[in-house]
Amino acid sequence: MIQITILHTNDLHGRVQQLLRIATLVRHIRSEVEAKGGYCVYVDAGDAEDTTLLESSLTKGSAMEAMLHGAGCEHVALGNAIPIRYGPEAIKGLATHFGKPLLCANLYDQNGKLVEGLAPYSVLSFGSFKAGLLGLTDPLDVYKDVFHLDAKRPVDMLPGLIAQVKEVGAKLIILLSHLNSTADRHLTESVPGIDVIIGGHDHKKLCPPLVANGTIIAQAGEFGQFLGRLDLEVDPATGSILSHKGEMIQVDETIPLDPLAQKSVEEEQKRVQKIMRKRVGVLEDPIELLEDSECAAGNLLADALLDRIKGSQIAMILAGHWITGLDKGMLTQGALFAANRSTANPARLALSGKQIREFMHKALEPENAARKLHALRGGAVGMPHVAGMRIRYNPKDTSSLEIRIGGEPLIDDKTYIVASTDMEFSEFIDYLVIPDEQIEYEIPTIMPEVLEDYIRQRSPITAHQDRRVVPNPT
Repeated sequence: MIQITILHTNDLHGRVQQLLRIATLVRHIRSEVEAKGGYCVYVDAGDAEDTTLLESSLTKGSAMEAMLHGAGCEHVALGNAIPIRYGPEAIKGLATHFGKPLLCANLYDQNGKLVEGLAPYSVLSFGSFKAGLLGLTDPLDVYKDVFHLDAKRPVDMLPGLIAQVKEVGAKLIILLSHLNSTADRHLTESVPGIDVIIGGHDHKKLCPPLVANGTIIAQAGEFGQFLGRLDLEVDPATGSILSHKGEMIQVDETIPLDPLAQKSVEEEQKRVQKIMRKRVGVLEDPIELLEDSECAAGNLLADALLDRIKGSQIAMILAGHWITGLDKGMLTQGALFAANRSTANPARLALSGKQIREFMHKALEPENAARKLHALRGGAVGMPHVAGMRIRYNPKDTSSLEIRIGGEPLIDDKTYIVASTDMEFSEFIDYLVIPDEQIEYEIPTIMPEVLEDYIRQRSPITAHQDRRVVPNPT
């Protein structure tokens, strides 16, 4: 018999201190397992990255991959946190800093090639015994609609992948999945031959692991609160799992931080500090962020967008892209990205005057602007801000709007070219939902980069005092 221990995490979302404690557990368990003649592997099922962590935000996630590698992680599945925020180009950076491709077999570019930085599988060697470790990610519509990628259905990909790894001698099939636990269970109904699924994406605690159609399905919750452990006893001749035991080990503050992993964190922090010190420009005034009224931060972003999107007549954007305002004086890249971590892409679209009016009517409702959303990491949606237009409104009745564009009254049946982002017209904002195929995005540019370019070109920057969205109770 062969003893294999799989240690696993998923959906860490930037929890570095938890990862450092997990690294301590991993090194201890690995040493213990190997001392008894067994084999141990640590894998992560995706979404270690998060914009709430500045190191992750400034490096488009690659800092977290380097930290995972330093924590002893041997294989990572591609999650959705990075590609849907920064586009497929960012995946190469993840692989570079992790030291090897991330596992994902179902994300292809327009030329029919697997996106750079990915590998469909890896063959694990436990002595002379081989196991196939396959990777899949959630085939979200955004990959096709925004990034023009081909995100293939897992059920279509798996039979061929399983056959490939078996051809090179793999007898045990392990799927590292960022699909969600429901999709994982459905796969076991449609695709035979999967022995183990290590899952993620929906942040489930599966303890003990599920067994569905002979497949063991394990997942370890979220945010590094637990380290998953799955012990397998395997017949080396057939690859059959003779017995298994799964548990979730709580990761609390009594577990010391791993010193080796800490070194990798410090190296990434040094890399990020170099980025943060880069000068962007000078702010002659504070750029204030206000929650319940027009502010300099929102107007600056609207101005930057109107300048960025050529041919646009107006810009419309929500203040929720900001976390904080900016202080007067020299602005560094670190301060800018700390204040604005929005991963929204600038966008160009055509809207009728009636649609603009509908958007503003909802956006100016105080209760709408005050909403705090999970999609914004708990931040408020914020007030709408504009460039190229003026609005007067009654706060008690936002359906009564006076809107002027280029000095002329808004015409409901006229079409206007609008600069905005993918956030404003999304389902989670739900003011005016526009399908992605009707919007032209600038990929992979994100909003802090738009601001950076604008400020560099126009420094020094003053806070605009002109009022564009003016409450008029009378």
